[in-house]
Amino acid sequence: MSGAPPEPFRDEELLADVICRLIGDVRHVAVGAASPIPATAALLARERGGGKPYVSLLGSRAHTFFTDGARELFDCAGQGRIDVFFLSGGQIDGEGNINLVSVGDYDHPRRDFPVRSVLPICIMSCRK
Repeated sequence: MSGAPPEPFRDEELLADVICRLIGDVRHVAVGAASPIPATAALLARERGGGKPYVSLLGSRAHTFFTDGARELFDCAGQGRIDVFFLSGGQIDGEGNINLVSVGDYDHPRRDFPVRSVLPICIMSCRK
């Protein structure tokens, strides 16, 4: 095998490329506000797909058509109009465990994360 050696890449770039390939051929990808690697992967999928899929980045003015933020995004998911959905982790520990629900005791949380009430809808409605 000849040619120049491959250019070095960062771990984040590799993750974005792998996620991009897993997204596959879909119509609409939505990404939570604090998910930079999945956001990069979704935009890469759109670039490689010639403008498809449509990408909604929560909190972005340039990459969403939602005017009411998460409420519209979750309504869209409930209607089956989002194929892939990346949630932002509320807490991520040193071992990679992700908490999407709340802080504190499960039965009496000190704080609920916004996605707690709609997480089941997203899981059931989104293809990936």
